[in-house]
Amino acid sequence: MPRLPIIDRYIAKEIVAPFALGVALLTFALVTGRLLKLTEMVVNRGVTLGDVASLIGYIMPAFLELTFPMAVLLGVLMGFGRMSGDRELIAARACGMSLYRLAVPVLGFAIVIWAFSSWLSFSVRPWANGHLRDEIYELTQTRSAVGLKDKIFNRNFPGLVIYVDHISAKDEVLHGVMISDARNPAQQNTIIAKRGIIVPDRAQRTITLRLYDGSIFGLEASSDSTHVNSFRIYDLNVRPDAELGMAERDPEEMSYHSLQAAVAKARASGTPDYGAETEIASKFTLPFTTVLFALLGIPLGLKPARGGQSERFGVAIALFFLYYSLMRAGDALAMRGRLDPFLAMSLPDLVFTILALALFMRAAADRGDQGRGPGDLLWEMVERYGRWREAA
Repeated sequence: MPRLPIIDRYIAKEIVAPFALGVALLTFALVTGRLLKLTEMVVNRGVTLGDVASLIGYIMPAFLELTFPMAVLLGVLMGFGRMSGDRELIAARACGMSLYRLAVPVLGFAIVIWAFSSWLSFSVRPWANGHLRDEIYELTQTRSAVGLKDKIFNRNFPGLVIYVDHISAKDEVLHGVMISDARNPAQQNTIIAKRGIIVPDRAQRTITLRLYDGSIFGLEASSDSTHVNSFRIYDLNVRPDAELGMAERDPEEMSYHSLQAAVAKARASGTPDYGAETEIASKFTLPFTTVLFALLGIPLGLKPARGGQSERFGVAIALFFLYYSLMRAGDALAMRGRLDPFLAMSLPDLVFTILALALFMRAAADRGDQGRGPGDLLWEMVERYGRWREAA
């Protein structure tokens, strides 16, 4: 097999190391946001560390879709920044290599990550999300009674505080139950029952607290009134999916062909499924960001940075925050039917395509230091912020 030219291997090596570091740090930051809930499940539910590891594994594909584009931008910024600072790129261009030629290994690397990210989006993430829901349900079902402790206030279910006077060891029947239900702030209830049991519902993926012989004390915040109702049997339904703060969104669990079928069925009935259409559009637009960020990182990496690599890391975060804000705005427009879903989800890609091409062609024509282009304005803002910090 033909070997890659030395220059291509050298540039790829300079990019891969910071890319891998970026993937590790950014993914860890996203996972850390879920660790509090996962730790709570370990402490209150008796969930094993192996179960927690499997949950993290199912969450990982969705995290990697977000971290790959930013890690590519970070890798290109730091790799080209290091080579530019050591005058290696000046030497390469003095030998007759254009910026277009130097960009070949960068774009090749980005296309590989794009293909891998697309595979995650189309195949792995729907499978992982479906198994994640099942895993959470199974854990909640099997550990619910174990997680409840008698004679203490249990907060195992979101929005509920449960007090149980005694739990039968033989049949796990709850005796002397008091529940504070604050899931709806406009209508808060306090429920008292002599006994209760936990009933799982696999079809609806819910858990039912079935209570016997009790009363409900309710408070209506809007009318500032109270009411009391007695019951023989009362079912209180709880969704385990809310355990990790994840909203129910079925399109994320569906394969591409299932999404297409759902969209066609909804269109035929005259009620478009904007959720499914938005999910299809995001499968194409989000992975393509890796190519755009790679192209954008080349001209920005050529710019000198007063703060060194830490400054470039800040620029990468700022650009990704801008892209994420545009993506959320497009998602909101698509979900409300204000704009065609594919066009709405393509808005950030269109903005960054124009920005990346303008900066790259400007740098390739050796006009990066002439006038006040978008790149100059960006770096001036960073430098002004640095001077303001020094003055302060």
